[in-house]
Amino acid sequence: MTVSSLKVQFSSNRNAGAPTLGAFVFSPDPDISLVYAHAGFHFVIIDMEHGANDVRSTIGHVRACQAGGIVSIVRLGVANFHDAGRLLDAGAAGFMLPHYGHPTYGANEVVRAMRYAPQGSRPTCTGVPMAGFGLKPFAEAAEQSNQDVISIGLIEDASVVEDIDNVLDSLAVDCVMPGPADLATSMGLHGQLRHPQVLAAVEKIAAAAKRRGIAHGRYINDPSDIQADTAGDTAFYVYSIDYKSFAKHLKEVETEAREIYRAATL
Repeated sequence: MTVSSLKVQFSSNRNAGAPTLGAFVFSPDPDISLVYAHAGFHFVIIDMEHGANDVRSTIGHVRACQAGGIVSIVRLGVANFHDAGRLLDAGAAGFMLPHYGHPTYGANEVVRAMRYAPQGSRPTCTGVPMAGFGLKPFAEAAEQSNQDVISIGLIEDASVVEDIDNVLDSLAVDCVMPGPADLATSMGLHGQLRHPQVLAAVEKIAAAAKRRGIAHGRYINDPSDIQADTAGDTAFYVYSIDYKSFAKHLKEVETEAREIYRAATL
């Protein structure tokens, strides 16, 4: 899948009868991104906020996504905002920006740094992978990059949800997604992603985005969570975290093996 086609799906909210599906990748091993590609996912979000990924390992994931034909989006930690230009130069499709709308995080400045002038303030280098190491006409590469780059605002604070209309009216990102884990924490509901207050906040974000024609995504812990999305207007789903998916599967295997063993030996 190309970045352009993914962006079209984000804006049209449909993908030939199948969900547009991504996942968070915390592992620094780029083969994990290839696994998601072979499994049919459309994109991965390489995590630099909570996971062990640094610039070098993230670029490895970008290369793996290019080889696997899926799109690489990077969740930047605040400490990595200054790395945005280097990651785009290496071929990252765009960024997910944590705590979007919170005044202390400065995410809109990162959004401006994602595009070349006159739309933004991205630094220029003609000898980077994005420009074919100087073999592509840079004007064409820059124009294409400005069109294709993806920015996702991750809304994670109860105070931002309370002010969601003003936040979205001053929106600088292409689409938004609620971050239920941090939303729960900001409400004093640690780990309670399905708490009614958290679910209400998620729906409030989605409804506000829909009123403005802004694409929005959802985080899901299980494919069955899609059933609760009755409006059917979600642009994309982000399914769990690589380590969580692995741990969940291993626990299911251990439980099944233990039950089969007990039944066979009684």
